[in-house]
Amino acid sequence: MNKTYYVCKYTPIELLQAFGGECEIFNHMPEGFDLADQVAHPNICGFGKALLEEVLSSEIRELVLVNCCDTIRSVYDILLDSGKLDFLYLLDLLHCDSACSQERMALQLKNLAKAYGAYKGTEFDEQVFRASFQEKEKVLTPHIGVFGARMGAELFEMTQSAMPLPVENETCVHNRSVGYARLPEDGDFDALMSWYAKELMGQMPCMRMNDPTGRKKLYQDPSLKGIIYHTVKFCDFYSFEYADIKNHTDVPILKIESDYTIQSSGQLLTRLEAFAESLDTGSLTEKEDRKEEHRMGKGYFAGIDSGSTSTDVVILNKEKQIVADIILRPGQAQHRG
Repeated sequence: MNKTYYVCKYTPIELLQAFGGECEIFNHMPEGFDLADQVAHPNICGFGKALLEEVLSSEIRELVLVNCCDTIRSVYDILLDSGKLDFLYLLDLLHCDSACSQERMALQLKNLAKAYGAYKGTEFDEQVFRASFQEKEKVLTPHIGVFGARMGAELFEMTQSAMPLPVENETCVHNRSVGYARLPEDGDFDALMSWYAKELMGQMPCMRMNDPTGRKKLYQDPSLKGIIYHTVKFCDFYSFEYADIKNHTDVPILKIESDYTIQSSGQLLTRLEAFAESLDTGSLTEKEDRKEEHRMGKGYFAGIDSGSTSTDVVILNKEKQIVADIILRPGQAQHRG
């Protein structure tokens, strides 16, 4: 059975699965863009070229895209003209989470369901749809976060190998969060699609949405010990976010850029290894200690109890040990410690 590939977290993969689709993220980095350069503009971003290269040179037959940027629109037009795919669909997404946007998304979902069901020759399976939602487990242990534009699987694996801590991919499609709200117990297909549209549009926004402020929670995670911020050549959206993160967090951060080829990824290994060396366990511990000492000053605390006959003062260190205590009475002071 052919797999249905997708590239965006706003893709309704649970709906596709309910019609018998086997969905898979496209995230491959080719050696180069020999075929893509023949059909695409030179300034199209590396990911768009990687997608074209893979489709034109492989057995991918089904692809669902979302019009997240001009690159994806261009890729869709090129692939539609090529006739290479058995099923190609472009989901028209408004870039805001308003009631109007949700209503339009619900209509888009119903149009996709009609087209995909006709292509597969299947009907919507509500039980499969309901069972498809799986909440992503939150990472609570110290880790490195990869933010920014999508990072290819090969570069991410290289990053994992280079880092001294576990690495979480929080780029693009990998921070998808759909189905956290409870599904309606009863309701027809239209009601389910209205709920589904709200869930899709209510995710942590990507940088192409009109209001991306919800992304701040990415770098406010207390278990985050380092950030690798990835951008793709000719993609301008994420450079703005990097500047904002750099100004609002004390977490060590490394910015890297690739053209989405394996060759460019290999050239980044030295920088990744240098960043990893600054994130060894000792360095992290010392950094956390300095931040705590800065927050607490020298780490001494005073407790004062003022009564009618005396004022009692106790001084503790940051290990909660008594280092001194004083009893003050009218005209008299007693000191111990």
